[in-house]
Amino acid sequence: MFNYKMVFWSEYKQRIRYTNFSNFEDCESYSYIGRLSSGEFDIFLEALFIIYEDNYISREEVQHLYDELRIFCIDFKNLKNGSLYE
Repeated sequence: MFNYKMVFWSEYKQRIRYTNFSNFEDCESYSYIGRLSSGEFDIFLEALFIIYEDNYISREEVQHLYDELRIFCIDFKNLKNGSLYE
């Protein structure tokens, strides 16, 4: 079974946290985004870097990318007849 951890984003600091705990240092400046496995988090981080590079990223943009990744991962895990999208 996969170990899912929580993802938090700080729009002010432009930093991401991937942790099992919601009570961490400076947690009040972070917003909860969702839960990801280690592999999904790696993809998420890489996508953030590729898409936004060093540009400002809003909380809404992080949430949207997270939502899109979750949809993709669910679809990918449910592959049938060798086709992702019909």
